[in-house]
Amino acid sequence: MNKVVRGTLLILAFCAFMAFGFGADKVSASSAMIEFTSSDSSVDKGNSFTVLMTVNGSDGIKSVDAYVSYDSTKMDFAGGGKYVSGSNGLLHVAADDLDGSKTSVKFSLQFEAVGEGNVQIGISDTANVYDNTGTQMSTSSNRVSVTLKGNGESTEQTQTESQLPDITSTASSDNKLKELLVSDGKLKPAFSPDVSKYSLTVDNKTENLYFSFKASDSQAVVTLTGNKGLKEGKNKVKILVAAPNRDIRTYTIKVKRETAEESRQRAMSEGGVSGNIGFDVMEENGEVYIRNSYEFKIVDVENSELIPSGYVKTSVRLYGVNVTAYTMANDLENDFLLMYCMNSNGDKEFYQYDRQEKSLQRYTGNLIDRVNSSNLPESAEDMTAKEYEDNLNQLAIIIAVLAAVGVLLVLCIISMTIKNIKSKSGKDEDELDF
Repeated sequence: MNKVVRGTLLILAFCAFMAFGFGADKVSASSAMIEFTSSDSSVDKGNSFTVLMTVNGSDGIKSVDAYVSYDSTKMDFAGGGKYVSGSNGLLHVAADDLDGSKTSVKFSLQFEAVGEGNVQIGISDTANVYDNTGTQMSTSSNRVSVTLKGNGESTEQTQTESQLPDITSTASSDNKLKELLVSDGKLKPAFSPDVSKYSLTVDNKTENLYFSFKASDSQAVVTLTGNKGLKEGKNKVKILVAAPNRDIRTYTIKVKRETAEESRQRAMSEGGVSGNIGFDVMEENGEVYIRNSYEFKIVDVENSELIPSGYVKTSVRLYGVNVTAYTMANDLENDFLLMYCMNSNGDKEFYQYDRQEKSLQRYTGNLIDRVNSSNLPESAEDMTAKEYEDNLNQLAIIIAVLAAVGVLLVLCIISMTIKNIKSKSGKDEDELDF
């Protein structure tokens, strides 16, 4: 085989290797699947439902940029978190600050049924998903279908009735609520068991409403609809109370969720936002929750060293529920107490409760430190060994400095005295010589 033929074969072999190499890269490229699922396959008109958009990648996901379409003639977009914006049938999901460590990310899209018929929610055109190296993934997706039905009053009643025991001849007809508290805003008029219609205005940040209630008859069944995924503007919440004999009473609350500008203007007229959190307390399955537009679970402190100095564990009763809290050991009736809470992300920290204002805010330590500083021990017996030793060391240093200064003063006085004596002696000798 001559050199020309051999060189040609080598070049062809190299080209084939490069082609197979690049082909292998394409085969092993990152890919992503966008899956849409609905919390309900069938939704009554006027009710809310959630569509979950899950992005699953073969590698860690760094960013997602996609447009989602829906039928705006039959459904309204109610909210989707900080990464979701849009309206009128097209939503923009833009998450460009993901850390790239997760291969699955989820976006929760809340809608309200305003019409009837079958609707589909899915990707409009294409979606861009990038892995943790910044490389775009090949992407595929599905669409989810939801059936929207007419007024759901009868369906709501059927669901409520299904939770009741069999009717007996002595079954109670009491279908009233005895108490009703809401996590945000104030009911107008004030709640009364015999009043069935109310209005309520909530802050723009309030996406969900939580209610604390008590039925007059402990055997009655209470069902809520429309309290999740509030949209800006008009919303309707219904509370159905089914008596043991299956007579149903409906309490209707017309809820207005303010726009961001309306909330800002109101806050300015009220002198600004205090940063306090109005809340409701609920007990479910032995666990205690604090709820407003967010949810906190009251948990035990794992390490007693986390409890601020001067505080002891106790139990207080808030909104009819026993709550674990921490109060000052030397002032159990202090207006401020602490609660250890876990948020929806699993983060745990202390929150400070004001008994007078009935409000809750994140505990920073500043107020408690000032309170505790006024109760610091004044005698060595009450101090810790380290504090006492540090104070002794500081006192020893001060004494040593004063002693050194005293020695220097004595030496200066001696030196000046010697100089005066010598000066006087010299003067006397001069007078004798003269």
